[in-house]
Amino acid sequence: MDLKFNPDKPDYELVQDQTRLTEILPTLAKADLLAVDLEATGLDPLSSKIITVQLAVAEKAFILDADKLDLSVLKELLENPKPLKVLQNAAYDYKFLKHHLGITVEKVFDTMLAERILTMGKSRQISLLAIAKKYLDIDLDKSIRRSFETHSGELTEQQLIYSALDVITLLPICRQMIEELKKEKLVQIAHLEFQLIPVVADMESKGIKVDQNKWLEMIKQMELKRNDAESLIQEYLLPYYEKSQSDLFGGKPKVINLNSPLQVLEAFRKVGIDIPSTGVKILMQTNHDLAKMLLEYRKYEKLLSAFGNGILEKINPKTGRLHPNFIQMGADTGRFSCNNPNLQQIPATATFRECFIPESGYDFVVCDYSQQELRVLASLSKDPLLMKAYKDDLDLHTLTASEMFKIPLEQFFQEKIPEELKKYRNSAKIINFGIAYGMGPGALSSLLGVSSDEARIYLDRYSNTYKGVTRWLNTAAKSAVAHGYSLTIIGRKRWYQLPEKDDIEYRRLIGDIERQGKNSPIQGTSADMTKKALIYIKNRLTKENLDAFLILAIHDEIVVEASKSCSKQVKKIVEEEMIRAGTEMLENVPVKVGASVTGVWEH
Repeated sequence: MDLKFNPDKPDYELVQDQTRLTEILPTLAKADLLAVDLEATGLDPLSSKIITVQLAVAEKAFILDADKLDLSVLKELLENPKPLKVLQNAAYDYKFLKHHLGITVEKVFDTMLAERILTMGKSRQISLLAIAKKYLDIDLDKSIRRSFETHSGELTEQQLIYSALDVITLLPICRQMIEELKKEKLVQIAHLEFQLIPVVADMESKGIKVDQNKWLEMIKQMELKRNDAESLIQEYLLPYYEKSQSDLFGGKPKVINLNSPLQVLEAFRKVGIDIPSTGVKILMQTNHDLAKMLLEYRKYEKLLSAFGNGILEKINPKTGRLHPNFIQMGADTGRFSCNNPNLQQIPATATFRECFIPESGYDFVVCDYSQQELRVLASLSKDPLLMKAYKDDLDLHTLTASEMFKIPLEQFFQEKIPEELKKYRNSAKIINFGIAYGMGPGALSSLLGVSSDEARIYLDRYSNTYKGVTRWLNTAAKSAVAHGYSLTIIGRKRWYQLPEKDDIEYRRLIGDIERQGKNSPIQGTSADMTKKALIYIKNRLTKENLDAFLILAIHDEIVVEASKSCSKQVKKIVEEEMIRAGTEMLENVPVKVGASVTGVWEH
């Protein structure tokens, strides 16, 4: 494309005088687009400092030296809705500007998020390096970035050119992206994601507290259970091995290394079980004591590996809290992901969650959507029975069990429900949620502990019970293949890489796309709903000036830390705004949430 700036010699001005900064502010404020960037000594605002703030208009960059200027004067410019502020990975800059300067940037266009929106399912190349190459055909040299980590003294010419180019490139990229978003009808999704930036940045900055003593005690108990599980396996296998050496101190003998797949596979063969591997699915289908014991051992081993002392090592020494990263569109459906640590994977059991606590004088307000994805499915499919279940506030899983297994509904409401009926309801629950994930007979058979043929019978019964759901799922699957993308209710797109017809894997790949095509509109719409709710909640808490902060978003669940003086009021606000977000999106399906005020992170 025809660039209006020279990538080798960008137009910039280094500003080190306060009077000069004051002079340029009116010019910057008049622009339609204002590119914003900063360089810092690290990634964490709590332990790093700002070196420069770069602002660009009309392909000219102003590099503001943070060591020599009072940058708090940027507050009016950056907090004003106009001009539109263009940033790459805006949450990073937002956190630094808020922590160091008390500035909350308003009206943001994030080129990184925009590229993610435009390429969901097609690509994850969303760095500025990749975006600049794609849209401007220029190669940015990012190696200079490391020089800022140990910077002191005067800025070098290389650093100045790097800083100028990083911010100037954002303007033409943004203009092209705006046109692409309009063309793909993704402007509404972009607005949603951009409004979410302050929510995510503030959640990351606030973090969450962990009761470290309780966590250590939990680890200790898990290690005991893991060791007990290992001892049972070793003792069980001992007779099958000719020789087994005790350890040097005369402890119990270890026949095999349970973390060696080859040794474990050999152990199964010794006890007369021939299996192709020791993967979870195969072990679950293997009706043998050794398989059950190994699954028990691996459960604790996996928990210790994922959530052992590593969690405590991530606690920030300055705040005493965990500060996870929330990736707004971590999944191609638009769902959040989380890392460092991944709190989305914390087991939803009291053992784990009770270790997460509010500060003294505060409560947690925990609220989640009731059967969010199934309600979305009801709205999308307009299945009369499914919609009736929610309109009449019936227990969907009981209704499904009654319809599928031809058991009168009233039998499920006896004072003492027979175990057989509980089993039917549990099977119906697994099938209900499995359908929403595009689950086939293979996966369902593993979850239900039945054969693939029996699982197929259950799916056929479901199809006959919820004919509207079946029709919609088939249409969604075919649409994904025909158009190459899926849509959520408000228009988020998830693209698919369609295989060539002569591809040897064609049928399998098309099957995968059909399965994703069934689930993506459901999971994506649910993600859109939760994101809307987060924005609404933050706006309400700010408007009403309450001592409360959003700290977690786990798919259909939102957690707020609120002062005890207002926690009941906050609970009401969270319930109202989550229902509001859901009601705006779902047609003819009531939205239900469950909230509690608690002293620990309860589910």
